[in-house]
Amino acid sequence: MRRLIKVPKPDVLVVNETRWTTNYLLHRGTLEERKHEKWGHADIRRALAEETLAKCAYCEGFVDDVSFPHVEHIVPKAVKPELAHIWDNLTSACGRCNTAKGAFYLGDDGLLDPYRDDPCDHLRFIGGLVHWDLGGARGELTARQLKLNRLELVRARAKRLEDVRVLLDRWYASDEPLKGVLEEALRLDALEGEFTQTVVAYLEFFGFPLRRDEQAS
Repeated sequence: MRRLIKVPKPDVLVVNETRWTTNYLLHRGTLEERKHEKWGHADIRRALAEETLAKCAYCEGFVDDVSFPHVEHIVPKAVKPELAHIWDNLTSACGRCNTAKGAFYLGDDGLLDPYRDDPCDHLRFIGGLVHWDLGGARGELTARQLKLNRLELVRARAKRLEDVRVLLDRWYASDEPLKGVLEEALRLDALEGEFTQTVVAYLEFFGFPLRRDEQAS
């Protein structure tokens, strides 16, 4: 999990957010409810894919690689249905994280919100595992509830780090100008590839300069 920033609200929500919210609340609990669930609109999905780089907002896996991306309600619609079509309450998640989260909600004491919280203040990424600070209740709650250490995720993170290590070794052993090219490739790969926070922690451990003004140790 890493910090995320909302992109501008898609035009389809600018135009329809209020109407869709009203209709959904009016028909909630009726046979017509499904017809008024508009959060899966293609334009909304595209905007969410843009802001999450097509990754799950929670586990950071590429959603399309493993399942159809779910439009995730940060505050569950079962708890606050009035937020079901509100842009700031929507993100993208894989099916496993979406199912694990379900309707779980404890307000400000609950799961980390990658848009409001900095996950690095609560979670520690060590190898393929996600840890939490000693006594860090929200970090532990988030990792356990979302099952961020489920076996397939740990294996996928470990494989990802193996691939990063190959490029890291090439960068370390190279001279300019190749070294600079590989350095930029590593930075871009860390940002755009799977499990960004895991990869960033790994690169930092080895003293890789994640910012251009840093010098490799």
